[in-house]
Amino acid sequence: MGRDGCLPVIKEFLVLNLINTITPNGDGINDVLNYSDLRIKQDVSIEIADRYGASVHKSASNNYTWDGKSDGRTLPTGTYWYILKWIEPDTKIPVSYSGWILIKSIEISF
Repeated sequence: MGRDGCLPVIKEFLVLNLINTITPNGDGINDVLNYSDLRIKQDVSIEIADRYGASVHKSASNNYTWDGKSDGRTLPTGTYWYILKWIEPDTKIPVSYSGWILIKSIEISF
């Protein structure tokens, strides 16, 4: 209890860094879309669709990353669309963000 007789309130908050480009080429730089900071939220889902609206990825429970693949194959270079959804744990308010992401498929040659 504080000097004024009040109890402090502690609240976790998140400043989400929305990613708009990944280069899934295995070089360890920008290879995956990683929203693991969302682990403090409830019922998190990540959905990715191609430019025609066909689903190419839906996150599984507690999986906050995506490697730019669909059915095990790396998707071609292009613009894709995402929807991030979750429930705020304390207020139970649903939140949704949507936007685009560029996948740049680059071959590395040594």
